Amino acid sequence: MRQYSGSGKRWGEFSELRELLERAIIDAPPVLVRDGGVIAPGYNAELDEWRGLADGATDYLDRLEVRERERLGLDTLKVGYNAVHGYYIQISRGQSQHAPIHYVRRQTLKNAERYIIPELKEYEDKVLTSKGKALALEKQL
Repeated sequence: MRQYSGSGKRWGEFSELRELLERAIIDAPPVLVRDGGVIAPGYNAELDEWRGLADGATDYLDRLEVRERERLGLDTLKVGYNAVHGYYIQISRGQSQHAPIHYVRRQTLKNAERYIIPELKEYEDKVLTSKGKALALEKQL
C-alpha cells in the first residue's frame, strides 16, 4: 500500500484503519472493484474457500480422470468442460459400452459419448455458484 507522505501526526490517528486496509486489500487492486479480486487472500476464510473451489477446478478434474481411468480400465476416458453442457466424462465410442450404469449420457459426439455422474454434477454446481458467492462476499466485506 502506498505510504502517506503527509504529517506523521495526522496519519498516526488512523493507524488502525491503515493496518486494516493493508491486511484487507491486495497491493495492486483491479481498476473495476465490481469484478472482484480486491480483497487479499487470508483476510477472510470463507472468501478464500469460495475462491479455492473456483480456482481448483482443474486439479479436481485431473484427479477424477485418473481415478475413473484406473477404476474402469478405459484409456480413452477424459474429463472436461464445455460451456453449453458443463462438466462431463468422455469415453470413445469404441469403449462406451463399458460405461457403468450410473454414468448418465449427456451428449453424443461422432466418435465419443459424454456422460455425467452425480459426484461431477454436484461439483459443477458448487464451482458455478462459487464465483458468484465469492464476488458477493467480497462486495459485502
